[in-house]
Amino acid sequence: MKKWILSPLSAAFFLIACNRVEDHVQPVDLTNKIDTPRLVVFFVVDQGMPSILEKYNHMFVGGYRWLMDNGVQFKHTYHEHGYTATGPAHFVLSSGQYPGTGGVIGNQWFDRELKRGWYCVEDTLSQILKDGSTGRSYRSIQSTTLGDWLKKYSPKSKVLSIAGKDRAAVLQGGKNADLTLWYDRQGGWTSSTYYTSRLPNWVSKFNRRLNVPSYVDSVWYPLMDSNIYDNNTRPDYFVGEVNWSSSKYDPTFPIVFKELGLSFLLSTFYILPYGDRAVLNLGSQAVDEYNMGKDKYTDILFLGLSATDGIGHSFGPHSHEQLDNYLRLDKKLGQFIESLEMSLGKGNVLYILSSDHGAVALPEYLLTQGLDAGRIPDPQRDSLFTAVNNEIEKQLGVNQVYSYGNAFYFDNDLNEDGRIIATRIIKSHLSKLTGIRSVITKNEILNGGKSIIDIRLINMVHPEKSPDVFLIPKKYWTWRYPRGTTHGSPYDYDAHVPLIFARSSHKARIDSLRVKTVDIAPTIAKLIQIPFPKSVDGKPFEVY
Repeated sequence: MKKWILSPLSAAFFLIACNRVEDHVQPVDLTNKIDTPRLVVFFVVDQGMPSILEKYNHMFVGGYRWLMDNGVQFKHTYHEHGYTATGPAHFVLSSGQYPGTGGVIGNQWFDRELKRGWYCVEDTLSQILKDGSTGRSYRSIQSTTLGDWLKKYSPKSKVLSIAGKDRAAVLQGGKNADLTLWYDRQGGWTSSTYYTSRLPNWVSKFNRRLNVPSYVDSVWYPLMDSNIYDNNTRPDYFVGEVNWSSSKYDPTFPIVFKELGLSFLLSTFYILPYGDRAVLNLGSQAVDEYNMGKDKYTDILFLGLSATDGIGHSFGPHSHEQLDNYLRLDKKLGQFIESLEMSLGKGNVLYILSSDHGAVALPEYLLTQGLDAGRIPDPQRDSLFTAVNNEIEKQLGVNQVYSYGNAFYFDNDLNEDGRIIATRIIKSHLSKLTGIRSVITKNEILNGGKSIIDIRLINMVHPEKSPDVFLIPKKYWTWRYPRGTTHGSPYDYDAHVPLIFARSSHKARIDSLRVKTVDIAPTIAKLIQIPFPKSVDGKPFEVY
């Protein structure tokens, strides 16, 4: 018998109906709550790493310094899910649910019913405002977020989400945000018709003033003297870095954008320090436009900062470029916080800073540290995947097994005997792939052990959406080939993230509590004194 699964489109209509029922919940009066912040600002630094923050701590004089001097740092904060990518982690941070619970299992995955890839915030019922392309929203996701909880129980509260990446903005903001904005990779910030019928005038004016094409004449020079970089990180020229701005292989400062061309600049602006600066400037303006933090109802502003991820992927966490990015972000964060403190008053804003994942250092660098590290070779991978697909097709027929990303999905109609045959073929070939720790099935994961890695993999598995066979890389081995680095593994260097709760004049301290990132959203809900669904996986912890 065929197992029927709701398609994303069908699920969307079902969820809309469900949400209408929830609208009848009696709002809670937040006006008499004592010491509740007027505004919550949640920074998510994409690929932010606690080890790098600690390494550069002595150089921070701006926003990072302010947050540490006025905040509680939870040094042992981890994503407890196996695929540490932007989509799943932003979902976790906002919803308090594991990816396996809520179904946001990756940035994209293979939809067995549609027979195609599905992007995590894809919305076929809406359009992007600028060009009418397929929209982006939270529509197809059943879980609610911190912002949704606030809007349900305090309808007069405002929730805004702004990020470089669409999936970061959408997954943080949730279903009912007043406005969700992301970079359109064409020179400005945009949204979809799910959120608004037209881009607000103030955002359009911001885009025109920003004038991204004008940056093509700029040069990214180091902010500090060269000795600062030489003394605090590895050499600027390092084999394994991606080359940006030279015809020959010379991945060093400065980066001349005219050499790269306007197309490169427009498509990558959001992952440059300029992009993070724009997000923070846009966030400041949003606070003013929506009068956030200026009445009795707590508001939330989510800000997704993407430059650390873009630079980290190309140059690695220990690069001159990444150090410079951290110093620039520290400076801009300081200006942003200072402005809010002046306009809203000290103690009225609660700041939270965390990240969606870390990253493995360049394998070439790790080898110099005496570690077993490397790159999973694309040519070998592609050859083995081809061999697998050909053999499966010969034995089982076409469209029975789908390879997507670095995993395999069985068709819903494939019988048990076929699944056994397909699994045997996949394991026999892919176990030969250099740098692979294990080729493991979904059922093997769910029936696995109790180690931290085992638990993280279990929390990643959704019973219907997840692949049937996974490839797990060895520690310190990366899928990024032939240069750069990435994340997505269940290991601590990807799962360990910073977490700071800060409020003006609060005593700074470092807390040794081990925190799961699913706990963050319920904890914020507790701090702003609103209920949260009993169905969440996380539990609130004590901050103050």
